Amino acid sequence: MVRGMLGVVAGWIVWFVGFLALAILLAAAWPEYRVHGQAWINDHVFDFPTMMAVCNVLFWILAEIAGGWVAMVIARRREAVWVLAAIVGGYLLYQHLYAEWANIPAWYNLVVALSAIPAVLLGGTLAGRNARAARHVPAT
Repeated sequence: MVRGMLGVVAGWIVWFVGFLALAILLAAAWPEYRVHGQAWINDHVFDFPTMMAVCNVLFWILAEIAGGWVAMVIARRREAVWVLAAIVGGYLLYQHLYAEWANIPAWYNLVVALSAIPAVLLGGTLAGRNARAARHVPAT
């Protein structure tokens, strides 16, 4: 039970910090991206050009996969990954299909919201496969 809760919390932290870390790295390498990111943070204005918005979508998906992977590795139970998927998915569904719908392009909202749960579950599946593969490696 404790491992499950730790897995969910760690997965959530990895998801959130992972997205921010990727965005900060891109902002350091691409100054124009930093300008658009600051406009979103300071003025709540989503004016990312399409290529930058696609980068954000990819960052969300990568962070979700990483979060699901971490949750599974720590919890060693797929139920923890499902709980994390419900939390992340519920949050992003609310944010992108309700709270931010009018502020962000529809395609972005739909992709971010609808990819969240499958991406977290994919991360958990990848971690589960790695764990099973490691158990079946013959000793040398």
